[in-house]
Amino acid sequence: MTNPFDTPVGRRARMAEFRILAASGDGVLADFAKEVVAGRAEPRDLLTTGWVVEGWIDELQAEAARFRDSPEAAEEWSLEQAHAFLDQHLAGVASLDVEAIEAALAPPPRVAPRPVEDEDEEGPPLLKDAW
Repeated sequence: MTNPFDTPVGRRARMAEFRILAASGDGVLADFAKEVVAGRAEPRDLLTTGWVVEGWIDELQAEAARFRDSPEAAEEWSLEQAHAFLDQHLAGVASLDVEAIEAALAPPPRVAPRPVEDEDEEGPPLLKDAW
């Protein structure tokens, strides 16, 4: 059986997910995703990179516990059903408009503050009155 992540669609989906995670900007997973998007790390390095695992493992365990408690966890799928679901999921993620998602997640552009106009220019300086 071919690894779905080794197909062109799987590689696009994986990169789309890492780009979206990188754009979210929060946490160690986002920091790792930025490294992948920049080409300094590979997705397969995720679970072998100590600083990522240490910061992410509690969150991952909490997600796993929530899934085990969900009704979906009780469903049993055949290998064919699971493979079809994964193929469908990867195709959906690969077709996302990642640029639009990144733009929506990007912080708003900084607006330069307007200079405050001196309203007291007409009168004497403030400290002159104090002397």
